[in-house]
Amino acid sequence: MNEDLKYDTFRYFLECYFNPSANYEELETPVKEFNSTEESKYRQKLQQELEQIFQLDNWDDIQEFVRKHAMRKINSDRLHLVHTYYFA
Repeated sequence: MNEDLKYDTFRYFLECYFNPSANYEELETPVKEFNSTEESKYRQKLQQELEQIFQLDNWDDIQEFVRKHAMRKINSDRLHLVHTYYFA
């Protein structure tokens, strides 16, 4: 991924809430936990970062970022679920 792009809050979400022990079938749970425990400024920052990620034209970079920080693969449908649950 372009080293100029920093998604610190998304990385934090991946490492602390959606780590390898989390299950894709329970994806809503870590999103709700993040929203209920984190300060408003961090929730807003994650929202902004997710919106920026969806605007990127290079899905390979996004997958590499997730692989690096969450030690898992993610496709666009699953990332859209994070976004959907985030706004639920």
